[in-house]
Amino acid sequence: MKTLLQSKSALFITLFIFFYISLSFGQSNSSKVWLIPIDTEISTATAQYIKSRVKRANSEQPLALVFYLDTPGGQIIAAEQIVNSILQDARVPTIAVVSNAISAGAIIAMSAEQVVMLPGSSIGAATAINAFSGENAGEKINSVWRSQFRSVAEARGRDPDVAAGMVSTRIEIPGLSTTDELITLTASQAIKFNIADIEASNITNALEQLGYGGVEVITIGPNLAERFGSVLANPLIAALLLAIGIGGVLIELFAPGFGLPGIIGTLALVALAAGAYFATPATALDVILIIVGGILLVLELLVIPGFGIAGVLGLAAITVAIIKIFPNEYQWAYVLGYTTIFGAIITIVLFWLLPNSRFMRLFALNTDLENKDNLNYKQTLNFDELLEQQGIATSDLRPAGLATIANKRVDVVTEGDYIQNGTKIKVIDVSGTRIVVAKV
Repeated sequence: MKTLLQSKSALFITLFIFFYISLSFGQSNSSKVWLIPIDTEISTATAQYIKSRVKRANSEQPLALVFYLDTPGGQIIAAEQIVNSILQDARVPTIAVVSNAISAGAIIAMSAEQVVMLPGSSIGAATAINAFSGENAGEKINSVWRSQFRSVAEARGRDPDVAAGMVSTRIEIPGLSTTDELITLTASQAIKFNIADIEASNITNALEQLGYGGVEVITIGPNLAERFGSVLANPLIAALLLAIGIGGVLIELFAPGFGLPGIIGTLALVALAAGAYFATPATALDVILIIVGGILLVLELLVIPGFGIAGVLGLAAITVAIIKIFPNEYQWAYVLGYTTIFGAIITIVLFWLLPNSRFMRLFALNTDLENKDNLNYKQTLNFDELLEQQGIATSDLRPAGLATIANKRVDVVTEGDYIQNGTKIKVIDVSGTRIVVAKV
């Protein structure tokens, strides 16, 4: 009986402790304010980062989400996603504390329930910019962008005309701007013209004025994977990785074995897939497409002779993945366009700069040959005597490679066909030092 009572007492104490700990953890975030910094250029990585924090806040219910904004702006499509997360998805109070909210940062700030301006802060200057030319985007894009500023301002009870004037110079606000000026507000102007609510000396002062004085503030910034993905998911970086990835793999198509270019190319494609996973709206299917595309290119290198259906399908899979990862037409066109430019630059570097570099001289024969006559030296090489001769391929011809013909080891090329090492071949054309062969 005594043992039974002791067991019940121990069970009761255990349940009480468990309940107390659970209650404590359940209240741990409900008595705190989360600070979410947005202090870089706005990108799809930023949108993913904000979306995950809002989702977590809806689950853990902190007292409020404070978005600290110090950004020059960024991608329109990413800003739209962030606005939707704050304006439509957030189930806790939202506050924007503005150090600088330029362009896309302005609409993000206005999407919060409360907007606080810090000393020396500014907000506005939100005309859409063409990513290719750097000039103002056309009226079609700016019209949509302007209406979104109006809609967000109306949803939060702010002045829609002032908000639209941040995008267009055609809107005149008496005492603020003319039809030749784009609106950018100082801290005091933002309050006067009903874009911001209060001005505060710092974040602590802002929370005190809004009724959160003395509350613990936890900063929940991007983690290491999100920062890493943010760099890799930048369209310019994505274009560079894609150019290096495809270029490295294609170089291997025309060289025997699998060496450094193939390794670098494969790693670049893996990095591109990682960036897409961590920092863009990419689904698992998009990442799989990049991986499958890379695998098909590698299969083309190592298993399937020549450059055929596997290589074409690999390139197509990667291209489709890029279009899906960067759904905005300007973004994926930007990525693919710069991939072409980077590819051209890499080609120039490889075929012009690299052969003349100090590094490549280490592998070149620079010994001055004396007694050239004794070495049967010839000013001009001529292989006309090899025409119609037969020999053996001494390496895989993809289409270039090595062969032994008439007891001479020479560089040869096919008409585009793949010929395996050890295959019997015949010289069908000679043009100077260019020896064209075909399979017998």
